[in-house]
Formats: sequence, C-alpha cells, structure tokens
Amino acid sequence: MLLAEVLGRVWAERQVPDLDGRRMVLVRELSTSAAHVAVDLIDVAAGNTVLVVTDDAAQTATGGAAVDAAVVALVAGADRLPTPPTSPRPRRAERTSP
Repeated sequence: MLLAEVLGRVWAERQVPDLDGRRMVLVRELSTSAAHVAVDLIDVAAGNTVLVVTDDAAQTATGGAAVDAAVVALVAGADRLPTPPTSPRPRRAERTSP
C-alpha cells in the first residue's frame, strides 16, 4: 500500500471494457514522489491524501479489472506522513575578488 497525494483526474480516449465507467486519477507517492495512474474507487479530489493499493490487491478491490493501482481510502490523518526526498541544490559559484 502507498500513501499518495491526488494530483488530478486522467481521461482516456480509448480504454479496455474493464475500465468503462471508472474514474482514473494521477497520484504522487509521498515517500518517493513517483507518479502513478490509479482507478478512483471512492471519488477523491485533487489535493487529497489517499491510500493506494497495487498489483493483486488493486485487482481484488476492483473486482478483477485489469488495473495495477486503485485508490481505496481517503486519509484523514496519520501520526507522521512521509516527506519526499529532496535533491541537493547545486552550489553557487563563489565570487573571487579582483
């Protein structure tokens, strides 16, 4: 399971029949900042913190649909939410006096 932030909705021009009528959202993992498309089973909104299941758990949650990620819970709170890793800032060039 992953803790993630919902970034927004995703639309498909064409999709497999298993996804007909299902809403999809773009989520960003809180611990790694990796982005995933997940089937939204609970009608979440951008900015929500959610619990995402993957692989077999996602297929089970969707009734066997061909998905590998599904939003299954809206997170109301946690003792400590992970923060994404930060990349080091480039060092500024030092000025030398003439």
